[in-house]
Amino acid sequence: MHERLSTLSVTLMTLAAFTDMVDRHQHALYTFLRNLVSDAEQAYDLMQDTFQEAWRASRAGADPLIAECTDDQRRRWLFQVAYHRGISALRRRKLIRWESLDLLREMAAKPAGDTGSFEEQIVESEALRAALARLTSQDAACLLLRVAHGFSAAEVGQIMGVAPNSVAKRLSRAKQRLRAVYLAHNEEAR
Repeated sequence: MHERLSTLSVTLMTLAAFTDMVDRHQHALYTFLRNLVSDAEQAYDLMQDTFQEAWRASRAGADPLIAECTDDQRRRWLFQVAYHRGISALRRRKLIRWESLDLLREMAAKPAGDTGSFEEQIVESEALRAALARLTSQDAACLLLRVAHGFSAAEVGQIMGVAPNSVAKRLSRAKQRLRAVYLAHNEEAR
């Protein structure tokens, strides 16, 4: 009986830690995946798969919820799993791509004082997504992890499984390509 109560107590503590981890990281993880795979529904699915993997690992007594694991280590672990799942999804992607109208909903929810008109914001967001989509998946992931999510070069290297100096080269290349594609897209739009 005491053993069952102890197991229940550990499960409840694990559940509380897991819930806290989801609350803290789901928005950033979704944003990363949404920009990586360019599909809102697929990003939600990949995010759920990532958290399911975290739950399985924690139930087995492994990262990311072991007591010795810091929040930064949990965050890196989640982004590493999400990165690998996102890259796998991109490799399996079919030629037909469905576009979600979530962007319109997000834009409509912004306060009126935000920069630009509704239409300008949609065009700007779509131009950036189109530019990101033209990068290689690894370059886009590197750029998103480093610039948008604030990971250090060493952390990005750990997440992507590459050396930190490779991250710096990839980031420089990704920024140059993104800038060129973005500017070309804007010239075409004029």
